Amino acid sequence: LAEAVLGLLDLTPAGLVLIFCFVPSISASIFRSWSCKAYTVSPPDSPLEQVSYMRLDASIECGTDEHGSVTELAFGLIALWPAGSLILFTSLLVACYKPLRAKRPNALTRATAFLHKEYKNKCYWWEAVELARKLVLTGFVLLIPEERAFVRLVVATLVCSCYA
Repeated sequence: LAEAVLGLLDLTPAGLVLIFCFVPSISASIFRSWSCKAYTVSPPDSPLEQVSYMRLDASIECGTDEHGSVTELAFGLIALWPAGSLILFTSLLVACYKPLRAKRPNALTRATAFLHKEYKNKCYWWEAVELARKLVLTGFVLLIPEERAFVRLVVATLVCSCYA
């Protein structure tokens, strides 16, 4: 059993690096479930009428039951991928706290070194904070409706200002 655990820890760095690299782009795709494009469908000399369709799948009209089921699935995927990845990396860094402080690396600190080796020991957690920033900027900000683009910009600017 101990050999199996150590073997798994040998594979951990590569798997974690892959997850870490793909979190922002896959998360952005999940968040695009709320991204809709409006089209004017009214004939000339009639009051303007607009219909919105998903940008990723123009066969799905936004605001319909079908779009609702897509966004419900997206909420589940958000819990699984962006939030789950952030929780995973944060919990791994928390588990590394004592060995890093004591300057006694163990198998876990070596497996997660790409998350903390570039930082001073007192800032070992910074990569989790940086991942949270990326997720807000590439995903959560998309939950703000497109009609409120200025609010999106303000939120993104405030988030970036907090990291300056």
